[in-house]
Amino acid sequence: MDIVNLTPHPVVVVGDEGQTIAEFPPSGTVARLSESATPDGATPSGIPLTNVALGEIIGLPGQVTSTLYIVSMPLLMGAIAAEVTRSDLVYPYGQVRDASGRIIGCRSLGTVASA
Repeated sequence: MDIVNLTPHPVVVVGDEGQTIAEFPPSGTVARLSESATPDGATPSGIPLTNVALGEIIGLPGQVTSTLYIVSMPLLMGAIAAEVTRSDLVYPYGQVRDASGRIIGCRSLGTVASA
């Protein structure tokens, strides 16, 4: 099975002992979820509110047999919200952080269970 990383950064899968299980460099193609934002007033304490509408998915190739595409979790959730039926989309799941709190990897590639 081929796994293609459609995010702009390497995706590293880390095992329980901290070892790298797999690393997927960026493919050079980035799939994104477009959005539009409009001001929507403010909270009573003056914090601005923004109404964000999800738009189209940009840069996502068509399905290819025996290929998984790593995308961001927001893109995958946007695809589900738009009722895009794709079984080939996965996202980095289970963030692993270093001592400074920086994300250095993930525990697995996640899918979203259907209801």
